[in-house]
Amino acid sequence: MPSRQPTYSPHSSKAPVIRNPRACTVCRAAKMKCVGAEDGQKPCQRCKRTNVECIFEKHRRGRKPGSKLSEASKMLRRLEKGLNTAKLKQANETSISSVFPAVDSQSSQVETQFGTMIRPMDQYSTSASGNRPSDGDEEEDRSDEKFPAKLIRRENSFFRTILNPEPKSPYPMAPQTTRCDLDSLQLVRPAPLPAGFQDPITAGLISEDKAKMLFDAIFLRLNPFINLFDPQLHSVNYVRSKCPLLFTTLIAAGCKFFEPSLYKECLHLAHELAVRAFAEGWKRVEVVQAFACLTYWKEQDDNRTWMYIGYACRMAVEIGLNRFLAKSPTNESEFQLLERRNRERTYLVLFVHDRSLSMQTGRHWMLPEDDFIRHADTWHERGGTPIRCEDVIVAAFIQLRRIAAETTDMLHTNRSLVDGGSGQINIDMALKNANAKLSQWTTKWEHEMRRANGESFHFSFLNFFCLYSSLFLNSFGVQADAAPASSLLAVIVVFHLRALSACFENALSVLQIASKDFRDLGVLRYGQETTSVMTAYSAIFLLKLLRSSDANPGLQSELPEGAAREIHATIIRTAEAYNEAAHLSPNSSFAAYHARFLWHLIHMHRSRPGAMKDRPHHENSLDLSIQSMVSLYLRLAIADSNC
Repeated sequence: MPSRQPTYSPHSSKAPVIRNPRACTVCRAAKMKCVGAEDGQKPCQRCKRTNVECIFEKHRRGRKPGSKLSEASKMLRRLEKGLNTAKLKQANETSISSVFPAVDSQSSQVETQFGTMIRPMDQYSTSASGNRPSDGDEEEDRSDEKFPAKLIRRENSFFRTILNPEPKSPYPMAPQTTRCDLDSLQLVRPAPLPAGFQDPITAGLISEDKAKMLFDAIFLRLNPFINLFDPQLHSVNYVRSKCPLLFTTLIAAGCKFFEPSLYKECLHLAHELAVRAFAEGWKRVEVVQAFACLTYWKEQDDNRTWMYIGYACRMAVEIGLNRFLAKSPTNESEFQLLERRNRERTYLVLFVHDRSLSMQTGRHWMLPEDDFIRHADTWHERGGTPIRCEDVIVAAFIQLRRIAAETTDMLHTNRSLVDGGSGQINIDMALKNANAKLSQWTTKWEHEMRRANGESFHFSFLNFFCLYSSLFLNSFGVQADAAPASSLLAVIVVFHLRALSACFENALSVLQIASKDFRDLGVLRYGQETTSVMTAYSAIFLLKLLRSSDANPGLQSELPEGAAREIHATIIRTAEAYNEAAHLSPNSSFAAYHARFLWHLIHMHRSRPGAMKDRPHHENSLDLSIQSMVSLYLRLAIADSNC
């Protein structure tokens, strides 16, 4: 049946509708019909209703492959993108407005009450894009739109902006600050606290001058162990204006060591704010830092480290702290550089902590190796001069954790011996490569630390973590003692002895750095939980090695002469160092606990059946003084624990 073509006569009641095949940029973004601007000379109905400029742009459909938009079209796209972004953020406080709030006291009084004119999220919560600085991309990156959540979020943002535009904020926006004037931060006012909550200053526990003294002590003693903060940026006024949770958490950490009488009350305030932050979903870099700090110097019975670090890792990814910039943004001020480095440093430190927890617990890590991590080997150089020693440590530890993770994956994969022994040879090769990389790591980062004019503590700190990583990795060779086919026996013996020697030397060195270097510098009591875990593992490994040598004469012959005496003496000196640290910091329970733990290890090892009769007589006589010392310390430890 032939199709009938519509015909129009001059006597028809309705004139034909002539539709313009073009649409303005707003309607095209919303994927809606553009009505009212058929001639392209007047605004369409949607733009007129939302009071936005109606722009017609030639669409890109049908362009030749490889062709590009004109400079004018690119500029229009940037303007459109900036307009939509500004509308979405208009009702929220910017990071600068939180530092320089409005001066009007009456409006400020209303704004500080969460749940009234500003929602709880408005002060501390930012979107995933809100914390990401603009890099001046000429075209929007749509490479990740294959992920459903991101595609839906992008489309939803267009509909929310165009069909239901957000009302303009009645509060003035603070002007963008482009210069670094840290002295002006002295005029910064604190961020508003949630109703019913207090920080240590508003609670009357400390004064502002006392808070500044505590911050100085934190940067001098505590920050070198975590390398998370920059004293040039993180002043009392800056931190307090950004996030009450981070401010209270840092004050609590400082009070633990320098104002013990205020520690419990400040810690209680920090935990209350942490609960509020979690319940209301505060999202910003300072909240990530606060949850990480809650795990560094925690109480001995606090088992929330895994949960807090996991929460911090998720939030860090959500707010884009792992964004990699190949080069610094154009016209970036010194203050903006400090804040960008602060975001990047936070993610790097979290990555190190995440991998450390994985290595200690055997659980899988949360943060993968992305472009930012893979390019972090020169991160310490991208902050200007002079190079900070803390940034050198952060960049070095990233590479150290990558070596450990790569080797651990290989060892776990090839550890099975059911394949005729090939797994054992793979372990040998993996450890050879790992030890070679660790040697190169030591050479490189000691050189970088000398460039940064590092102190003796920084070199000992680098060496401490490298030795522990070597001990942990080589322990796979010592523990893989199941013998496969006899044809590979010679290979296994050589491999076993090489790993045994490395573990023995590394474990002793770890304990010696803790008992000598850290003790002489007076910093052992300020170390986070990770340092005590490393010394505990080293001590246990050495004593386990001695017990294995009692049942294996061949293994005993491979240990150096006097190995038992040296092991016992080193562990006892480490226990003494931690006991001394505990007396200097009464509120630091982990130091006293760790000292008792090390003494108990020695006591249990010496009191095991057959421990004395299996050793030569002259060795028993030389150890009598050590044995009496252990007994004395055990009595003191029991007395302290009963007080």
